[in-house]
Amino acid sequence: MARTAKRTDQAPLPALRQVVLSCQIKLEPFTHQVSALPTDPELEIYFVPVQHMDLFKPYHRPGQPYKNLKLVNYDRPAISLTFFVKHKYSIDRQVSQENALQYLKEYREELFNRSFLQPLSRSQQQELQQIDELFRAVLRKPDQYQFCLSNYHHYYRYWYCSYRYFEDDEQTKTATANEHLLKHTQRVDDRVNERMNIVFVDTKLISRPVPYDNKLIDRELETYSQRIEIGKTALYIKKQ
Repeated sequence: MARTAKRTDQAPLPALRQVVLSCQIKLEPFTHQVSALPTDPELEIYFVPVQHMDLFKPYHRPGQPYKNLKLVNYDRPAISLTFFVKHKYSIDRQVSQENALQYLKEYREELFNRSFLQPLSRSQQQELQQIDELFRAVLRKPDQYQFCLSNYHHYYRYWYCSYRYFEDDEQTKTATANEHLLKHTQRVDDRVNERMNIVFVDTKLISRPVPYDNKLIDRELETYSQRIEIGKTALYIKKQ
């Protein structure tokens, strides 16, 4: 039986950049149905007209996405776009004494080993001394301490793209979807893992307001202070 080639998890970004740069478009918040565009040096994002979407079909892998490429809305060209940031973090309040001691020990050893490579600064020496004292204090009386693990103060910003699209060919029903975006990441050896995002847009419809926008109806009806249900229809009332 012939062996099949193993699929790579990395897309060829240099080649893809040449393709995307030849067909991308620029979006402007006041001209198009798009919110303020993200300004983040770690975020690489391109907007491609739906007419060129088939060029990227070989890289559309539902269920097996590339690690360095995201086709944000393949087959769902956007008619409006919104970008927002979430502060992503985790917190573990059930940290055992053993795990806390191991964490302190590893951190102490990291600082100590660093002193062999180059002399520690005064602040680093003080930090090493404080960690060593804390480790010994917790080791003696662990029951006097409570532990928690979290990356909250790392302040990792997670970019999201919210886009509206037509669900049907007749373009009468719209839906909204949210997708997180990929960011460049820096490795310990200072190398950068590059990651690309491509958003497909309907260039005609993204340039004008789209009907059947439920959010606008919600905002309008919220201005009415009273609602009276009459069968399937409600009467909304407010003072002038």
